[in-house]
Amino acid sequence: MIFKNMLVAVAFLATGALFTACSDWDDHYDAGSAVEGSATSTIWENITSNSNLSQFADLLKKAGYDAVLNTSQSFTVWAPLNGTFDYDALTTVGNDKLLKEFVQNHIARNNIPASGSISERIYMLNKKVHNFEGAGSYTMSGVPVAQANVPSVNGVIHTLNGKLLFQPNIFESLEPGDFPIDSISAYIHAFDIKRLDKAKSIQGPVVDGQITYLDSVFEDYNTLVEGLGINTEDSNYTMIVPTNEAWTRAMKAIAPCYNYIDKFTYIESPARTSSLQHIEEVELPKGAAYWKDSLSHNVLLRGLFYNNNEYDNVKLNNHKTGQKLGVDSLITASYNLMYDEDAEALFTGTTRVDKSNGDIYITDDSLRMHPWTIWNPLINIETEYSSYLGSVSGGSASPVYNVIAGRQNPAVAGRLSNYGYLEAYAASNQQNPELNFYLRNVRSTTYVIYGVIVPSNITNVYETNPKGNSFRVSVGYNNEKGAMPTNPARLGDFESDPTKIDTIRFGEVTFPICYYGTGYSPFLRIEGRVSANSDKYDRNIRIDRIFLVPKELDDYLKEHPDYKFDDPFYTQSSGRGTTIIIIRD
Repeated sequence: MIFKNMLVAVAFLATGALFTACSDWDDHYDAGSAVEGSATSTIWENITSNSNLSQFADLLKKAGYDAVLNTSQSFTVWAPLNGTFDYDALTTVGNDKLLKEFVQNHIARNNIPASGSISERIYMLNKKVHNFEGAGSYTMSGVPVAQANVPSVNGVIHTLNGKLLFQPNIFESLEPGDFPIDSISAYIHAFDIKRLDKAKSIQGPVVDGQITYLDSVFEDYNTLVEGLGINTEDSNYTMIVPTNEAWTRAMKAIAPCYNYIDKFTYIESPARTSSLQHIEEVELPKGAAYWKDSLSHNVLLRGLFYNNNEYDNVKLNNHKTGQKLGVDSLITASYNLMYDEDAEALFTGTTRVDKSNGDIYITDDSLRMHPWTIWNPLINIETEYSSYLGSVSGGSASPVYNVIAGRQNPAVAGRLSNYGYLEAYAASNQQNPELNFYLRNVRSTTYVIYGVIVPSNITNVYETNPKGNSFRVSVGYNNEKGAMPTNPARLGDFESDPTKIDTIRFGEVTFPICYYGTGYSPFLRIEGRVSANSDKYDRNIRIDRIFLVPKELDDYLKEHPDYKFDDPFYTQSSGRGTTIIIIRD
Protein backbone atom coordinates (compact mmCIF):
# COMPACT_ATOMS: atom_id res chain seq x y z
CA MET A 1 0.00 0.00 0.00
CA ILE A 2 2.02 2.75 1.25
CA PHE A 3 4.49 5.38 0.17
CA LYS A 4 7.25 5.60 2.73
CA ASN A 5 8.63 9.10 2.33
CA MET A 6 8.06 11.72 5.01
CA LEU A 7 6.90 15.13 3.84
CA VAL A 8 9.20 18.07 4.16
CA ALA A 9 8.14 20.64 6.76
CA VAL A 10 7.70 24.33 6.04
CA ALA A 11 10.81 26.30 6.85
CA PHE A 12 9.94 29.96 7.23
CA LEU A 13 12.80 32.48 7.01
CA ALA A 14 12.64 35.14 9.70
CA THR A 15 13.24 38.70 8.56
CA GLY A 16 15.45 40.82 10.81
CA ALA A 17 14.83 44.48 11.47
CA LEU A 18 17.09 46.99 9.74
CA PHE A 19 18.28 50.03 11.60
CA THR A 20 18.85 53.39 9.94
CA ALA A 21 22.37 54.58 10.50
CA CYS A 22 23.52 58.17 10.30
CA SER A 23 26.93 59.66 10.60
CA ASP A 24 28.21 61.38 13.69
CA TRP A 25 26.52 64.36 15.24
CA ASP A 26 29.45 66.62 14.43
CA ASP A 27 28.84 66.06 10.71
CA HIS A 28 25.21 67.16 10.85
CA TYR A 29 24.57 69.39 13.84
CA ASP A 30 23.26 72.77 12.78
CA ALA A 31 25.00 75.15 15.13
CA GLY A 32 22.47 77.85 14.32
CA SER A 33 19.57 75.89 15.83
CA ALA A 34 18.17 76.97 19.16
CA VAL A 35 18.89 74.19 21.67
CA GLU A 36 18.25 73.31 25.27
CA GLY A 37 20.69 70.96 26.88
CA SER A 38 24.36 70.26 26.95
CA ALA A 39 26.36 68.43 24.29
CA THR A 40 28.51 67.08 27.12
CA SER A 41 25.55 65.56 28.98
CA THR A 42 23.79 62.28 28.25
CA ILE A 43 20.33 62.08 26.73
CA TRP A 44 18.91 61.14 30.13
CA GLU A 45 20.60 64.08 31.84
CA ASN A 46 19.27 66.49 29.22
CA ILE A 47 15.74 65.11 29.49
CA THR A 48 15.66 65.39 33.29
CA SER A 49 17.06 68.93 33.18
CA ASN A 50 14.23 70.07 30.88
CA SER A 51 11.09 70.89 32.90
CA ASN A 52 8.95 70.55 29.77
CA LEU A 53 9.90 66.86 29.53
CA SER A 54 9.19 65.84 33.13
CA GLN A 55 6.22 63.64 32.22
CA PHE A 56 8.24 61.85 29.55
CA ALA A 57 11.13 61.44 32.01
CA ASP A 58 8.79 59.92 34.57
CA LEU A 59 7.55 57.31 32.10
CA LEU A 60 11.10 56.53 30.94
CA LYS A 61 12.10 55.86 34.52
CA LYS A 62 8.99 53.73 35.14
CA ALA A 63 9.90 51.55 32.16
CA GLY A 64 13.54 51.26 33.28
CA TYR A 65 14.97 53.24 30.39
CA ASP A 66 16.65 55.96 32.46
CA ALA A 67 19.76 53.79 32.78
CA VAL A 68 19.78 52.89 29.08
CA LEU A 69 19.75 56.54 27.97
CA ASN A 70 22.53 57.30 30.41
CA THR A 71 25.04 54.95 28.75
CA SER A 72 27.56 55.47 25.97
CA GLN A 73 25.24 53.82 23.43
CA SER A 74 24.05 56.20 20.73
CA PHE A 75 20.33 57.03 20.44
CA THR A 76 17.92 59.52 18.95
CA VAL A 77 14.88 60.37 21.07
CA TRP A 78 11.67 62.03 19.87
CA ALA A 79 10.40 63.33 23.22
CA PRO A 80 6.75 64.49 23.57
CA LEU A 81 6.37 67.67 25.58
CA ASN A 82 4.31 67.86 28.77
CA GLY A 83 0.59 68.17 28.13
CA THR A 84 0.72 66.95 24.54
CA PHE A 85 -0.16 63.31 25.29
CA ASP A 86 -2.28 61.20 27.66
CA TYR A 87 0.20 61.07 30.52
CA ASP A 88 -2.30 60.00 33.21
CA ALA A 89 -3.49 57.03 31.15
CA LEU A 90 0.07 55.89 30.53
CA THR A 91 0.92 55.90 34.25
CA THR A 92 -1.57 53.04 34.69
CA VAL A 93 -0.18 50.87 31.88
CA GLY A 94 1.91 47.81 32.73
CA ASN A 95 5.65 48.21 32.31
CA ASP A 96 6.00 45.76 29.42
CA LYS A 97 3.29 47.49 27.41
CA LEU A 98 4.58 50.93 28.38
CA LEU A 99 8.07 49.98 27.21
CA LYS A 100 7.04 48.57 23.83
CA GLU A 101 4.15 50.82 22.86
CA PHE A 102 5.39 54.16 24.20
CA VAL A 103 9.03 54.35 25.30
CA GLN A 104 10.62 52.26 22.52
CA ASN A 105 8.19 53.82 20.05
CA HIS A 106 9.98 57.17 20.58
CA ILE A 107 13.61 56.01 20.48
CA ALA A 108 15.88 54.86 17.64
CA ARG A 109 19.53 53.85 17.58
CA ASN A 110 22.26 56.17 16.25
CA ASN A 111 22.39 59.97 15.76
CA ILE A 112 19.61 61.12 13.44
CA PRO A 113 19.72 64.93 13.31
CA ALA A 114 17.29 67.19 11.44
CA SER A 115 19.26 69.07 8.82
CA GLY A 116 18.22 70.47 5.47
CA SER A 117 15.63 68.50 3.53
CA ILE A 118 15.00 65.00 4.89
CA SER A 119 12.59 62.16 4.22
CA GLU A 120 13.61 59.03 6.09
CA ARG A 121 11.92 55.88 7.34
CA ILE A 122 13.15 55.44 10.89
CA TYR A 123 13.18 52.05 12.59
CA MET A 124 12.43 52.52 16.27
CA LEU A 125 13.60 50.27 19.09
CA ASN A 126 10.27 48.43 19.04
CA LYS A 127 10.85 47.79 15.29
CA LYS A 128 8.04 50.11 14.26
CA VAL A 129 8.67 52.47 11.35
CA HIS A 130 8.03 56.22 11.49
CA ASN A 131 8.56 58.81 8.75
CA PHE A 132 10.91 61.67 9.65
CA GLU A 133 10.31 64.45 7.13
CA GLY A 134 10.71 68.17 6.51
CA ALA A 135 12.93 71.03 5.41
CA GLY A 136 13.57 73.61 8.10
CA SER A 137 10.48 72.52 10.04
CA TYR A 138 10.00 68.80 10.62
CA THR A 139 7.45 66.16 11.49
CA MET A 140 7.68 62.61 12.77
CA SER A 141 4.83 60.54 11.30
CA GLY A 142 2.83 63.73 11.05
CA VAL A 143 3.53 64.93 14.62
CA PRO A 144 5.23 68.38 14.53
CA VAL A 145 8.76 68.66 15.90
CA ALA A 146 8.75 71.51 18.45
CA GLN A 147 12.51 71.68 18.97
CA ALA A 148 14.99 69.83 16.75
CA ASN A 149 18.58 68.90 17.45
CA VAL A 150 19.04 69.02 21.20
CA PRO A 151 22.64 67.70 21.36
CA SER A 152 23.81 65.07 23.84
CA VAL A 153 27.04 63.21 24.33
CA ASN A 154 25.34 59.94 23.34
CA GLY A 155 22.94 61.16 20.67
CA VAL A 156 20.28 63.76 19.97
CA ILE A 157 16.80 64.76 21.19
CA HIS A 158 13.94 66.16 19.14
CA THR A 159 10.95 67.36 21.15
CA LEU A 160 7.43 66.74 19.81
CA ASN A 161 4.04 68.40 20.10
CA GLY A 162 2.38 65.06 20.77
CA LYS A 163 3.19 61.39 21.06
CA LEU A 164 3.80 59.00 18.18
CA LEU A 165 0.99 56.62 17.38
CA PHE A 166 1.69 52.98 18.13
CA GLN A 167 -0.07 50.86 15.53
CA PRO A 168 0.09 47.12 16.19
CA ASN A 169 1.12 44.80 13.39
CA ILE A 170 -0.94 41.73 12.53
CA PHE A 171 0.81 39.44 14.99
CA GLU A 172 0.56 41.96 17.84
CA SER A 173 -3.18 42.24 17.15
CA LEU A 174 -3.86 38.56 17.78
CA GLU A 175 -4.92 39.26 21.34
CA PRO A 176 -8.43 39.12 22.82
CA GLY A 177 -9.74 42.62 23.36
CA ASP A 178 -12.06 44.48 21.03
CA PHE A 179 -13.00 41.23 19.28
CA PRO A 180 -13.71 37.68 20.57
CA ILE A 181 -10.66 35.96 19.05
CA ASP A 182 -9.43 34.04 22.12
CA SER A 183 -9.34 30.69 20.28
CA ILE A 184 -6.98 31.59 17.45
CA SER A 185 -4.95 33.79 19.79
CA ALA A 186 -4.41 30.95 22.25
CA TYR A 187 -3.42 28.53 19.49
CA ILE A 188 -0.89 30.83 17.81
CA HIS A 189 0.62 32.10 21.08
CA ALA A 190 1.12 28.53 22.27
CA PHE A 191 4.14 28.63 19.95
CA ASP A 192 5.71 31.70 21.60
CA ILE A 193 9.22 31.21 22.93
CA LYS A 194 12.09 33.40 24.00
CA ARG A 195 15.42 32.87 22.28
CA LEU A 196 18.87 34.27 22.91
CA ASP A 197 19.80 37.27 20.78
CA LYS A 198 23.50 36.57 20.39
CA ALA A 199 24.18 39.87 18.61
CA LYS A 200 22.92 41.89 21.57
CA SER A 201 24.23 39.61 24.33
CA ILE A 202 27.70 40.03 25.84
CA GLN A 203 29.85 36.93 25.49
CA GLY A 204 31.70 35.50 28.43
CA PRO A 205 34.33 32.75 28.66
CA VAL A 206 34.07 29.40 26.89
CA VAL A 207 33.21 26.69 29.43
CA ASP A 208 33.45 23.02 28.42
CA GLY A 209 33.51 24.06 24.79
CA GLN A 210 30.35 26.15 25.10
CA ILE A 211 30.11 29.94 24.85
CA THR A 212 28.73 31.56 27.98
CA TYR A 213 27.20 35.04 28.23
CA LEU A 214 27.82 37.69 30.86
CA ASP A 215 24.68 39.55 29.78
CA SER A 216 22.00 37.53 27.99
CA VAL A 217 19.42 39.38 25.90
CA PHE A 218 16.36 37.38 24.86
CA GLU A 219 13.84 38.19 22.14
CA ASP A 220 10.30 37.00 21.62
CA TYR A 221 9.89 34.45 18.84
CA ASN A 222 6.95 32.45 17.49
CA THR A 223 7.89 29.18 15.86
CA LEU A 224 4.57 28.91 14.03
CA VAL A 225 4.40 32.20 12.12
CA GLU A 226 7.85 33.80 12.42
CA GLY A 227 9.12 34.50 8.91
CA LEU A 228 5.67 34.54 7.40
CA GLY A 229 5.68 38.31 7.63
CA ILE A 230 2.85 39.12 10.02
CA ASN A 231 5.33 40.17 12.72
CA THR A 232 7.58 42.14 10.36
CA GLU A 233 7.00 45.85 9.83
CA ASP A 234 8.26 45.85 6.24
CA SER A 235 5.76 43.22 5.11
CA ASN A 236 2.25 43.73 3.74
CA TYR A 237 -0.24 41.01 4.58
CA THR A 238 -3.94 40.41 4.94
CA MET A 239 -5.13 37.94 7.56
CA ILE A 240 -8.62 36.56 7.96
CA VAL A 241 -9.15 36.32 11.74
CA PRO A 242 -11.99 34.00 12.81
CA THR A 243 -13.98 34.80 15.91
CA ASN A 244 -14.29 32.10 18.55
CA GLU A 245 -17.57 30.90 17.06
CA ALA A 246 -16.14 30.81 13.52
CA TRP A 247 -13.03 28.99 14.75
CA THR A 248 -15.08 26.37 16.58
CA ARG A 249 -17.31 25.76 13.57
CA ALA A 250 -14.34 25.42 11.23
CA MET A 251 -12.52 22.98 13.51
CA LYS A 252 -15.68 20.89 13.81
CA ALA A 253 -15.94 20.73 10.01
CA ILE A 254 -12.25 19.84 9.60
CA ALA A 255 -12.05 17.14 12.28
CA PRO A 256 -13.64 14.22 10.35
CA CYS A 257 -11.05 14.57 7.57
CA TYR A 258 -8.15 14.08 10.00
CA ASN A 259 -9.03 10.81 11.69
CA TYR A 260 -5.60 9.39 12.49
CA ILE A 261 -5.03 6.14 14.33
CA ASP A 262 -2.06 5.17 16.48
CA LYS A 263 -1.01 2.10 14.47
CA PHE A 264 -1.66 0.74 11.00
CA THR A 265 -0.11 -1.70 8.54
CA TYR A 266 1.32 -0.84 5.15
CA ILE A 267 2.69 -2.57 2.06
CA GLU A 268 6.11 -1.41 0.91
CA SER A 269 5.72 -2.44 -2.75
CA PRO A 270 2.10 -3.23 -3.68
CA ALA A 271 1.62 -5.77 -6.47
CA ARG A 272 -0.94 -8.52 -7.06
CA THR A 273 1.70 -11.23 -7.19
CA SER A 274 3.44 -10.16 -3.96
CA SER A 275 0.82 -8.17 -2.06
CA LEU A 276 1.40 -9.94 1.25
CA GLN A 277 5.17 -10.17 1.20
CA HIS A 278 6.06 -6.70 2.47
CA ILE A 279 3.54 -5.90 5.19
CA GLU A 280 4.91 -3.87 8.09
CA GLU A 281 3.43 -1.84 10.91
CA VAL A 282 3.54 1.92 11.43
CA GLU A 283 3.12 3.63 14.78
CA LEU A 284 2.57 7.39 14.66
CA PRO A 285 5.02 9.24 16.91
CA LYS A 286 3.23 11.11 19.74
CA GLY A 287 -0.02 9.33 18.91
CA ALA A 288 -3.08 9.94 16.77
CA ALA A 289 -4.59 12.68 18.98
CA TYR A 290 -1.48 14.82 18.55
CA TRP A 291 -1.54 14.39 14.77
CA LYS A 292 -5.23 15.22 14.53
CA ASP A 293 -4.84 18.37 16.62
CA SER A 294 -1.65 19.54 14.93
CA LEU A 295 -2.55 18.92 11.29
CA SER A 296 -6.17 20.06 11.46
CA HIS A 297 -5.10 23.39 12.96
CA ASN A 298 -2.25 23.71 10.49
CA VAL A 299 -4.41 23.31 7.40
CA LEU A 300 -6.94 25.84 8.68
CA LEU A 301 -4.23 28.47 9.15
CA ARG A 302 -3.18 28.02 5.51
CA GLY A 303 -6.32 29.70 4.32
CA LEU A 304 -5.96 32.77 6.54
CA PHE A 305 -2.82 34.57 5.25
CA TYR A 306 -2.44 36.57 2.02
CA ASN A 307 0.58 38.50 0.78
CA ASN A 308 -0.82 41.81 -0.49
CA ASN A 309 2.09 42.26 -2.91
CA GLU A 310 1.45 39.13 -4.97
CA TYR A 311 -0.78 38.60 -8.02
CA ASP A 312 -4.34 39.92 -7.75
CA ASN A 313 -3.87 40.12 -3.95
CA VAL A 314 -2.71 43.72 -4.49
CA LYS A 315 -6.38 44.73 -4.68
CA LEU A 316 -6.70 43.89 -1.00
CA ASN A 317 -4.74 47.06 -0.21
CA ASN A 318 -7.71 49.24 -1.21
CA HIS A 319 -10.56 46.92 -0.28
CA LYS A 320 -12.99 48.25 2.34
CA THR A 321 -15.44 46.59 4.69
CA GLY A 322 -18.64 45.70 2.86
CA GLN A 323 -17.25 46.30 -0.63
CA LYS A 324 -17.35 43.68 -3.39
CA LEU A 325 -13.87 42.24 -3.69
CA GLY A 326 -13.80 42.15 -7.49
CA VAL A 327 -10.80 39.86 -8.09
CA ASP A 328 -10.30 36.98 -10.48
CA SER A 329 -8.49 35.06 -7.78
CA LEU A 330 -6.52 35.25 -4.56
CA ILE A 331 -3.55 33.13 -3.58
CA THR A 332 -2.77 32.26 0.02
CA ALA A 333 0.69 32.53 1.54
CA SER A 334 0.95 28.73 1.19
CA TYR A 335 -0.08 28.96 -2.50
CA ASN A 336 -3.65 27.73 -2.39
CA LEU A 337 -5.48 29.42 -5.26
CA MET A 338 -9.03 30.69 -4.72
CA TYR A 339 -11.11 31.95 -7.61
CA ASP A 340 -13.68 34.72 -7.54
CA GLU A 341 -16.55 32.92 -5.79
CA ASP A 342 -14.36 31.47 -3.05
CA ALA A 343 -12.32 34.67 -2.68
CA GLU A 344 -15.47 36.79 -2.39
CA ALA A 345 -16.92 34.47 0.26
CA LEU A 346 -13.86 34.89 2.49
CA PHE A 347 -14.62 38.58 3.04
CA THR A 348 -18.37 38.34 3.38
CA GLY A 349 -19.44 39.40 6.86
CA THR A 350 -15.95 40.55 7.87
CA THR A 351 -14.72 43.83 9.36
CA ARG A 352 -11.43 45.33 8.18
CA VAL A 353 -8.99 46.75 10.74
CA ASP A 354 -5.81 48.41 9.43
CA LYS A 355 -2.48 47.39 10.93
CA SER A 356 1.09 48.64 10.62
CA ASN A 357 2.01 45.87 8.17
CA GLY A 358 -1.28 45.26 6.40
CA ASP A 359 -4.74 44.56 7.68
CA ILE A 360 -6.90 41.99 9.40
CA TYR A 361 -10.48 41.03 8.65
CA ILE A 362 -12.47 39.89 11.68
CA THR A 363 -15.16 37.40 10.67
CA ASP A 364 -18.66 37.13 12.02
CA ASP A 365 -19.67 33.71 13.38
CA SER A 366 -18.68 31.85 10.22
CA LEU A 367 -15.45 31.30 8.29
CA ARG A 368 -16.76 31.00 4.76
CA MET A 369 -14.44 28.46 3.15
CA HIS A 370 -15.38 25.49 1.05
CA PRO A 371 -13.57 22.44 2.48
CA TRP A 372 -11.87 21.62 -0.82
CA THR A 373 -10.15 25.01 -1.06
CA ILE A 374 -8.01 24.39 2.03
CA TRP A 375 -8.35 21.33 4.24
CA ASN A 376 -9.87 18.71 1.93
CA PRO A 377 -8.51 19.41 -1.56
CA LEU A 378 -8.75 17.45 -4.76
CA ILE A 379 -5.80 15.03 -4.97
CA ASN A 380 -4.06 14.87 -8.32
CA ILE A 381 -1.74 12.03 -9.36
CA GLU A 382 0.30 12.88 -12.46
CA THR A 383 1.23 9.33 -13.40
CA GLU A 384 4.23 10.29 -15.56
CA TYR A 385 6.14 11.18 -12.37
CA SER A 386 7.93 8.08 -11.14
CA SER A 387 7.41 8.85 -7.46
CA TYR A 388 3.72 7.98 -7.82
CA LEU A 389 4.35 4.54 -9.34
CA GLY A 390 4.62 1.81 -6.70
CA SER A 391 5.15 -1.21 -8.93
CA VAL A 392 4.68 -2.65 -12.40
CA SER A 393 4.21 -6.31 -13.29
CA GLY A 394 3.37 -8.16 -16.49
CA GLY A 395 5.38 -5.64 -18.48
CA SER A 396 7.13 -2.30 -18.13
CA ALA A 397 6.20 1.39 -18.01
CA SER A 398 7.75 4.60 -19.34
CA PRO A 399 6.74 8.25 -19.02
CA VAL A 400 5.99 10.35 -22.10
CA TYR A 401 6.57 14.09 -21.78
CA ASN A 402 6.04 17.29 -23.76
CA VAL A 403 2.89 16.29 -25.65
CA ILE A 404 1.96 19.91 -26.26
CA ALA A 405 -0.99 21.00 -28.40
CA GLY A 406 1.15 21.15 -31.53
CA ARG A 407 2.17 17.50 -31.15
CA GLN A 408 -1.27 16.12 -30.29
CA ASN A 409 -3.20 14.35 -33.04
CA PRO A 410 -6.10 16.74 -33.87
CA ALA A 411 -8.38 13.73 -34.39
CA VAL A 412 -8.14 12.98 -30.65
CA ALA A 413 -10.59 14.99 -28.57
CA GLY A 414 -9.60 16.52 -25.23
CA ARG A 415 -6.26 17.56 -23.84
CA LEU A 416 -3.64 16.14 -21.54
CA SER A 417 -3.02 17.34 -18.03
CA ASN A 418 0.56 18.54 -17.64
CA TYR A 419 1.27 17.53 -21.28
CA GLY A 420 2.43 14.06 -20.31
CA TYR A 421 1.30 10.52 -19.47
CA LEU A 422 2.57 7.07 -18.46
CA GLU A 423 2.57 4.23 -20.97
CA ALA A 424 2.53 0.62 -19.74
CA TYR A 425 3.71 -2.05 -22.19
CA ALA A 426 2.57 -5.67 -22.00
CA ALA A 427 5.46 -8.16 -21.80
CA SER A 428 3.79 -10.38 -24.43
CA ASN A 429 0.46 -11.11 -26.08
CA GLN A 430 -0.14 -13.59 -23.26
CA GLN A 431 0.18 -11.01 -20.47
CA ASN A 432 -1.41 -7.82 -19.22
CA PRO A 433 0.40 -5.01 -17.46
CA GLU A 434 -0.53 -4.22 -13.86
CA LEU A 435 0.28 -0.85 -12.32
CA ASN A 436 0.00 0.23 -8.69
CA PHE A 437 -0.05 3.94 -7.89
CA TYR A 438 0.43 5.62 -4.53
CA LEU A 439 -2.43 7.94 -3.55
CA ARG A 440 -0.68 10.57 -1.50
CA ASN A 441 -2.21 12.83 1.15
CA VAL A 442 -5.55 11.03 1.34
CA ARG A 443 -7.79 12.27 4.15
CA SER A 444 -10.38 10.26 6.05
CA THR A 445 -13.25 11.19 3.77
CA THR A 446 -15.18 10.00 0.73
CA TYR A 447 -13.65 10.61 -2.70
CA VAL A 448 -14.94 10.07 -6.19
CA ILE A 449 -12.00 8.57 -8.08
CA TYR A 450 -11.41 9.33 -11.75
CA GLY A 451 -8.81 8.14 -14.24
CA VAL A 452 -7.85 9.62 -17.58
CA ILE A 453 -6.93 7.11 -20.29
CA VAL A 454 -5.01 8.17 -23.41
CA PRO A 455 -5.56 6.51 -26.85
CA SER A 456 -2.66 4.97 -28.74
CA ASN A 457 -2.81 7.54 -31.55
CA ILE A 458 -2.39 10.58 -29.29
CA THR A 459 0.50 11.82 -31.45
CA ASN A 460 0.17 9.55 -34.54
CA VAL A 461 -2.06 11.10 -37.21
CA TYR A 462 -1.61 8.00 -39.42
CA GLU A 463 -3.22 5.63 -36.92
CA THR A 464 -6.91 6.00 -37.77
CA ASN A 465 -8.40 2.94 -36.05
CA PRO A 466 -7.06 2.81 -32.48
CA LYS A 467 -8.27 0.19 -30.01
CA GLY A 468 -9.61 0.90 -26.57
CA ASN A 469 -8.40 -0.57 -23.29
CA SER A 470 -10.09 -3.09 -21.03
CA PHE A 471 -8.94 -3.02 -17.43
CA ARG A 472 -9.88 -3.54 -13.78
CA VAL A 473 -9.46 -0.96 -11.04
CA SER A 474 -8.99 -1.74 -7.33
CA VAL A 475 -8.01 0.30 -4.27
CA GLY A 476 -5.97 -0.91 -1.30
CA TYR A 477 -6.38 0.94 2.00
CA ASN A 478 -6.55 0.40 5.74
CA ASN A 479 -9.77 -0.28 7.60
CA GLU A 480 -10.80 1.73 10.67
CA LYS A 481 -8.66 -0.53 12.88
CA GLY A 482 -5.56 -0.02 10.76
CA ALA A 483 -5.47 -3.47 9.14
CA MET A 484 -4.79 -3.99 5.45
CA PRO A 485 -7.28 -6.45 3.86
CA THR A 486 -5.86 -9.39 1.94
CA ASN A 487 -7.18 -8.10 -1.38
CA PRO A 488 -7.76 -4.49 -2.48
CA ALA A 489 -11.36 -3.38 -2.93
CA ARG A 490 -12.52 -3.77 -6.52
CA LEU A 491 -14.11 -0.66 -8.05
CA GLY A 492 -15.03 -2.31 -11.33
CA ASP A 493 -14.05 -3.29 -14.86
CA PHE A 494 -13.86 -0.54 -17.47
CA GLU A 495 -13.36 0.07 -21.18
CA SER A 496 -11.93 3.28 -22.62
CA ASP A 497 -13.11 5.24 -25.64
CA PRO A 498 -10.17 5.33 -28.14
CA THR A 499 -11.49 8.42 -29.95
CA LYS A 500 -10.63 10.80 -27.12
CA ILE A 501 -8.64 11.39 -23.97
CA ASP A 502 -11.17 9.56 -21.89
CA THR A 503 -12.03 10.58 -18.32
CA ILE A 504 -13.62 7.61 -16.55
CA ARG A 505 -15.37 7.65 -13.21
CA PHE A 506 -13.96 4.66 -11.33
CA GLY A 507 -16.25 5.02 -8.32
CA GLU A 508 -16.50 6.25 -4.73
CA VAL A 509 -14.26 5.20 -1.86
CA THR A 510 -14.53 6.19 1.80
CA PHE A 511 -11.13 6.03 3.49
CA PRO A 512 -11.54 5.36 7.24
CA ILE A 513 -8.18 6.82 8.29
CA CYS A 514 -6.16 9.90 7.36
CA TYR A 515 -2.71 9.49 5.78
CA TYR A 516 -1.96 13.17 5.17
CA GLY A 517 1.44 14.21 6.51
CA THR A 518 2.44 10.70 7.63
CA GLY A 519 4.43 9.85 4.51
CA TYR A 520 2.35 6.71 3.89
CA SER A 521 -0.31 6.20 1.26
CA PRO A 522 -3.03 3.82 0.08
CA PHE A 523 -2.74 2.60 -3.51
CA LEU A 524 -4.79 2.25 -6.67
CA ARG A 525 -4.29 -0.74 -8.97
CA ILE A 526 -4.97 -0.78 -12.71
CA GLU A 527 -4.62 -4.19 -14.38
CA GLY A 528 -5.29 -5.06 -18.02
CA ARG A 529 -8.16 -7.48 -18.73
CA VAL A 530 -7.37 -8.68 -22.27
CA SER A 531 -7.62 -12.40 -22.92
CA ALA A 532 -4.69 -14.29 -24.44
CA ASN A 533 -4.08 -13.55 -28.15
CA SER A 534 -7.14 -11.28 -28.32
CA ASP A 535 -6.89 -8.38 -30.78
CA LYS A 536 -10.07 -6.59 -29.68
CA TYR A 537 -8.29 -4.35 -27.15
CA ASP A 538 -4.96 -2.64 -26.87
CA ARG A 539 -2.82 -4.40 -24.25
CA ASN A 540 -0.67 -1.35 -23.67
CA ILE A 541 -2.30 1.16 -21.35
CA ARG A 542 -1.62 4.90 -21.36
CA ILE A 543 -2.68 6.84 -18.25
CA ASP A 544 -2.71 10.63 -18.13
CA ARG A 545 -3.58 11.02 -14.48
CA ILE A 546 -5.66 9.77 -11.57
CA PHE A 547 -7.50 12.20 -9.36
CA LEU A 548 -9.59 11.96 -6.24
CA VAL A 549 -12.39 14.50 -5.93
CA PRO A 550 -13.89 14.97 -2.44
CA LYS A 551 -17.51 13.80 -2.67
CA GLU A 552 -18.89 17.13 -1.52
CA LEU A 553 -16.95 18.92 -4.28
CA ASP A 554 -18.13 16.41 -6.88
CA ASP A 555 -21.73 17.00 -5.80
CA TYR A 556 -21.25 20.79 -5.75
CA LEU A 557 -19.94 20.80 -9.30
CA LYS A 558 -23.03 19.00 -10.54
CA GLU A 559 -25.21 21.69 -9.00
CA HIS A 560 -22.94 24.62 -9.98
CA PRO A 561 -21.61 23.94 -13.51
CA ASP A 562 -20.08 27.43 -13.78
CA TYR A 563 -18.05 27.12 -10.58
CA LYS A 564 -14.32 27.75 -11.14
CA PHE A 565 -11.39 26.23 -9.33
CA ASP A 566 -7.88 25.46 -10.48
CA ASP A 567 -8.18 22.07 -12.14
CA PRO A 568 -8.07 21.22 -15.86
CA PHE A 569 -10.75 18.53 -15.62
CA TYR A 570 -13.35 21.14 -14.75
CA THR A 571 -11.84 24.10 -16.63
CA GLN A 572 -10.99 22.60 -20.01
CA SER A 573 -11.27 25.94 -21.79
CA SER A 574 -9.33 28.01 -19.29
CA GLY A 575 -5.83 26.83 -20.16
CA ARG A 576 -4.78 27.32 -16.55
CA GLY A 577 -2.72 24.16 -16.35
CA THR A 578 -2.55 21.48 -13.70
CA THR A 579 -4.08 21.45 -10.27
CA ILE A 580 -2.23 23.46 -7.65
CA ILE A 581 -1.70 21.14 -4.72
CA ILE A 582 1.24 22.22 -2.57
CA ILE A 583 1.88 20.39 0.69
CA ARG A 584 4.05 22.33 3.15
CA ASP A 585 3.78 20.71 6.54
